[in-house]
Amino acid sequence: MKRREFLHAAGGGLLALGAARIPARGREREDRQAQPEAGTGRRPQDEADAAQAAYYWSWWGWEPLAHYRRTGGVVGAVDVSAPGFSQWYERLHSEELVRTMARLGVNLAVTHFFKGFGLKHERAEQQRTAELVRAAHRHGVRVLGYCQQRSLYYETFLAEEPQAEAWIQRDADGRCRTWGSAYFRWAPCLHSREFRAYMKRVIRVGLEEIGLDGLHFDNDYCEPCYCPRCEQAFRSWLAARWPDPRDRFGLASFAHVRQPPTLASAGRIIDPLVQAWVRFRCESLGEYHRDVTEYARSLRPDVILLANPAHPRGPDGPYRRSVWAPAVGRHLTLMFAENGNAAGISDGAMISQIRAYKHAAAIGYRVVSTTWKRGKGIAGLSGLALPQQPEEVTLQVAEAAAFGGIPGTNWALRPDGPGDRMRIDVPELQTALGQYLEFARQTERLRLGARPVRDVAVLQTFASLAFDASAAAFLVLGAEESLIRHGFAWETVFGDNLGPLAGCGALLLAGQSHLSDDECRAICDFARRGGGLVLAGDNGQYDEHGRSRSRNPLQDLAGPQVVRLEASLVRAAGESSYAERLTLPKGHQQVAAAVQKALGNRGSVRLLGSDTVALAAYELGDNRLAVHLVNYAAPQAPKGLKLALGPRWKDAAQVRLRTAETPEQTLAVAENAVEIPPFPVYAVAVVG
Repeated sequence: MKRREFLHAAGGGLLALGAARIPARGREREDRQAQPEAGTGRRPQDEADAAQAAYYWSWWGWEPLAHYRRTGGVVGAVDVSAPGFSQWYERLHSEELVRTMARLGVNLAVTHFFKGFGLKHERAEQQRTAELVRAAHRHGVRVLGYCQQRSLYYETFLAEEPQAEAWIQRDADGRCRTWGSAYFRWAPCLHSREFRAYMKRVIRVGLEEIGLDGLHFDNDYCEPCYCPRCEQAFRSWLAARWPDPRDRFGLASFAHVRQPPTLASAGRIIDPLVQAWVRFRCESLGEYHRDVTEYARSLRPDVILLANPAHPRGPDGPYRRSVWAPAVGRHLTLMFAENGNAAGISDGAMISQIRAYKHAAAIGYRVVSTTWKRGKGIAGLSGLALPQQPEEVTLQVAEAAAFGGIPGTNWALRPDGPGDRMRIDVPELQTALGQYLEFARQTERLRLGARPVRDVAVLQTFASLAFDASAAAFLVLGAEESLIRHGFAWETVFGDNLGPLAGCGALLLAGQSHLSDDECRAICDFARRGGGLVLAGDNGQYDEHGRSRSRNPLQDLAGPQVVRLEASLVRAAGESSYAERLTLPKGHQQVAAAVQKALGNRGSVRLLGSDTVALAAYELGDNRLAVHLVNYAAPQAPKGLKLALGPRWKDAAQVRLRTAETPEQTLAVAENAVEIPPFPVYAVAVVG
């Protein structure tokens, strides 16, 4: 088979894996006047463009010199005191480096633009960014400018905006919130109209004066703010939703309501005012993103919008950081997944970003993975470690490529040794990056714009994950881990949008204790239409406000395709915070058996023979199936792998297999199964 034939994937039935417009630079769009999608500022016609966009990214220095000098020490694996620091920073802006990275396949750079010192103070460094943008464009590389959202360096910012102290968040004691212990970095309040207006000035400067192709909003989550502005906004929000608050809250009015304290551990939230407060903060953060992204698109419709709301990072995102992924992600093109989930196997646990990619596919953006390992860094630095072996590089690229993310590197341009030396100068790491970016490019049409196979859907609802997080999250994590390591093709479905359930063979509910009537109705309709259903733990015991139901709408669902499991069989054990290290639930085999029973003969594909290889499957527009396999135990090649194909593919006689290291192979199908030979890291099989 020729490469062109292998890569061919005719259009049809596209699922947008990205959320906003990313047309080729300079392309004239015929649908420029199309109306934006409600609540997002995006035009529906641009969804297909985003799904087809082939981006390969690189970190390119998010911090300006002012930040390095003011902070000192080691900043993001950059030792500010190293003798070669200045030389490294100069090289970071050189056209020679742009040429090198473009040759390796990188076509999207994320670099410094606005760190929070103030537009005037940062003007000189922004001009360096503008020069880098011009050099990048000469080599076909687009550039996104970093915009810090959670800190203003008051020592310089007040010189430009003397009234800015009034923009700042307050903690429960009325003190200015800061960026952790960095006393000189004040955290702005997202309800401040003045701060929003300033950020729109930043956006305009970046897009119109610096020539950026897009923006990267960093740390765009929001800890609880107790300023008078937020308190009044909360009261107004309550009054708009509950004109008569007696039944829900036992109050005559909200005139004297104050925001509740932030607890060290929220547990299951039963206080109705706290529930409303969490929902208010998540909606407010979503509204902030709608506001600033609509403004950016009004200036440049094809702008690329990337953000980092610290998701996924533990089960308490709604309570701690006001983050509910659908509320934020629907406004974005791309989202960082910045955490410690560097792909690999650690003490029997599979570490992955798979969940981040599943969330993105369900919501409509794409993921840029910025994983970090903890431990010894480069040249004796402690803290954030960089890749040491080629398989660490190839595995990160393979995972992003297989699961529909943006392949690339957050490590390549960080300092490594004397002078201007960078990590990309290590020959074996450079070779590994170039080889796997090229393989991702060769196979990109076998995932971009294709339809993810939804044999199984895992439901996540806001009320369950926000108000019962400690219980619900570890049941969801355990269910997902069982699906990943038992070779199922699955996707996430959020309660915010249950439409995708129609294309699923089975639905898995794990600890979704809080369900609205509409959510219960959709689940019941799915099961009664013949869909398989696995219920683990308590599901639907409460409504979306945490009120107990006299009768659970799900309790009468029965039949051979409805399977119920005890929560103890599904619950994951391990760590889920900055990094997720989860052991398989004790009942993982029962979970797999239950899912297979519920799925029946409606499945498309399942991987058998290994619990360290993960599967991502896509239906192509020309009635073929593309199966991407990622070996998390690399460099140890897996043996005994088998793909079991569903009835839809019963007439398939052969499968074509490619890896980055070997020529294409043709494999025979016998009894609706095909044996997969060992491969180092990443393999793509095409059926049909």
